[in-house]
Amino acid sequence: MIIIKPKIDFEVSVEAELTPELATKSVEEVKKFKVYYGNRIVELGELFEIRKEGDDKKLVFEGDFSRVKWIGTKMVDGEIVVKGSVGANCGAFMKGGRILVEGNADDWLGIEMAGGEIIVKGNAGNLIGCAYYGDAVGMTGGRIVIEGNAGNYIGEKMNGGEIIIKGNAGDFIGTEMRAGVIEIHGSCGFVGGDMRGGEIRIKGSFELLPTFRKTEKGWVGDVNVKGEGVIKQI
Repeated sequence: MIIIKPKIDFEVSVEAELTPELATKSVEEVKKFKVYYGNRIVELGELFEIRKEGDDKKLVFEGDFSRVKWIGTKMVDGEIVVKGSVGANCGAFMKGGRILVEGNADDWLGIEMAGGEIIVKGNAGNLIGCAYYGDAVGMTGGRIVIEGNAGNYIGEKMNGGEIIIKGNAGDFIGTEMRAGVIEIHGSCGFVGGDMRGGEIRIKGSFELLPTFRKTEKGWVGDVNVKGEGVIKQI
């Protein structure tokens, strides 16, 4: 297990594709891992205190990582625990393993995720489980759980997997969704625009577009794109 803690308060964002694979390396190797600090490439050890405990394939981030982006990118196994908040793009392109964020998460959480699990104890931002800029398909597998509230464009272009929001969410939920499940335990704004498949379940109030038809399964649409997605209240 590798434990990582900031040495300073960051003035600009850090871009660091840190995965549990680092836990298989020596402390000296981890310290030399290259990251971006603003537009500069620096060694991880310049910005963070690093220590190793045991042999678990696990990273533990202690402190405020809200300005650190891309943590857990492309991870395939192991575990990441963030004992605070985390920056944008956490769990991007993730294929396996588990990420636990004890604070809040920024935008683009779990983008194009294919497997594994992400749990956020606090709130999360916009574009959870979405496609990255210019890409056609978002999340295809895995599970994301937000125990607080979330922002806009949750599950845009989603094509599999599961997103659970235990609080409220914003607007444009499941836009261009093709498959998978989004479940919101609170309320949200507009849902299902250009939805082709999948299912959105909502416990609270929401805004329904006029392009959905009422059936025994729920509201089905979006008829503008000949969609067969289902929106239902639970």
